[in-house]
Amino acid sequence: MKLGEALSQLKKEQNRLTRLISLRKENIYVEQGKKTKIDPKRLSEEIDNKIKEIRELKIKIQNTNLNTRINDKNLTLAEAIIKINDLRDKISNLSKLFDKEREYLFRDKDMKDRIAQLDEQEIEKEIVELENEKTQLDNKIQITNWTTELID
Repeated sequence: MKLGEALSQLKKEQNRLTRLISLRKENIYVEQGKKTKIDPKRLSEEIDNKIKEIRELKIKIQNTNLNTRINDKNLTLAEAIIKINDLRDKISNLSKLFDKEREYLFRDKDMKDRIAQLDEQEIEKEIVELENEKTQLDNKIQITNWTTELID
């Protein structure tokens, strides 16, 4: 199984777990003297099995991420995933840097006008460069996910 397939399978299994938990909750109470068609005890066993199955799949994925290098980069998949998240955070923080505050609501009439200490065009250029780097790295991660066999 390819790593990309395992990631898709993980998402499906997590969704199935969510549905099982919801189904159990919906069937926990029954009118006195009656039985439900769905046994909450059996559902609890299914939930426990699904949690174990998901945990095992996550461990395989994590092991593969730690032991797989991205082509032409000296990064493991695990490091690349962390780097992508760092890039997203930096882009988000820089994007919000020049947001105008609602200072007109709280502005003291004696308060002086304020000017930015950083050049907005330079920050915009940096954001574009970071977005390009993120896109390239994300593409490499995706290619690696769909060409790498899951490690058992």
